[in-house]
Amino acid sequence: MYAFFKGKIEEKYKDRIVIEVNQIGYEIYMPENEIENIHEKEEVKIYTYFQVREDDMRLFGFLSKETLNFFKKLISVSGVGPKVALGIVSNITASDICVAIATENVQALKSVPGIGPKMAQKIIFELKDKILKEEFEGIKEKNVEKNINVKEAITALQVLGYSEKQVKEVLSRLDVDTDSVENIIRKVLKEIQNL
Repeated sequence: MYAFFKGKIEEKYKDRIVIEVNQIGYEIYMPENEIENIHEKEEVKIYTYFQVREDDMRLFGFLSKETLNFFKKLISVSGVGPKVALGIVSNITASDICVAIATENVQALKSVPGIGPKMAQKIIFELKDKILKEEFEGIKEKNVEKNINVKEAITALQVLGYSEKQVKEVLSRLDVDTDSVENIIRKVLKEIQNL
């Protein structure tokens, strides 16, 4: 219903902000780390997810589409509601979540308050499984075909919301033949941020 809001930050709280758009104040719940990076009276663009329940309606917001897309993937996991998903993206960086899912690192997700071992395994299993169901077609780069770590890195980056095409374009410019999954993900994210 609401794709994004562009306006001035009127109020900041630990877990939410109030943004004024055309003289209307909207309360939007956001990751704590993102709230820390914005200031009152600053004009920002916030990508949103609108949750409607029987007894409640809430807006959840993010500074990037990638984080919003990952949030949507998290809440698609049974048992993970918006509050838990917000906690995850507040406590772990996008690249660390990506690495945790790619390498099935339960410990990394368990470090998030409110996430136990069963929930961590469920998140990894369901998200990795969803992406792995998509076929890797049209892989032209030989190093991508040869290197299983590259395939895992592509899978993990897709979980974060990057397109396979975008990731492969970046990979074609990098030397990642002998890199671990974690290093490949970090290199690709660094390259994308520098674009």
